Amino acid sequence: MDYYSKFIEVDPLHDLSSSATVDAVKSQFSRHDIPEKLKTDNGPQFSSREFSMFCEDYQIEHTTSSPHYPQSNGEAVRGVKIVKRLWEKTPDKHLALLDSRTTLLASCDLSPAQLLMSRRPRNKVPTAR
Repeated sequence: MDYYSKFIEVDPLHDLSSSATVDAVKSQFSRHDIPEKLKTDNGPQFSSREFSMFCEDYQIEHTTSSPHYPQSNGEAVRGVKIVKRLWEKTPDKHLALLDSRTTLLASCDLSPAQLLMSRRPRNKVPTAR
């Protein structure tokens, strides 16, 4: 989850190894860009030497949340809850994500997609032009 825009990206991982995680993260970065800072939980895939080398190579400041204090990674935990709730309720997971990304945030009357892309993406929800 992007902390600024609240934009959620999801890559289902069937393999939680460091190499699979690095591949998924690289895929995200190829779509959006390489962040300066990355905050993750303290999972073994993020605390491995391979992931550390990846962050060093990409010049990313990597911080991890405390394993005994999950609230410190609250934004990511909230994003996971949102996606799980969405996917329980719909057969079309991609459309559910699109609808979530294009729903206005109460704090600024813009959607996560508008904040991230500076445009209003089209979805199937009828709206006034």
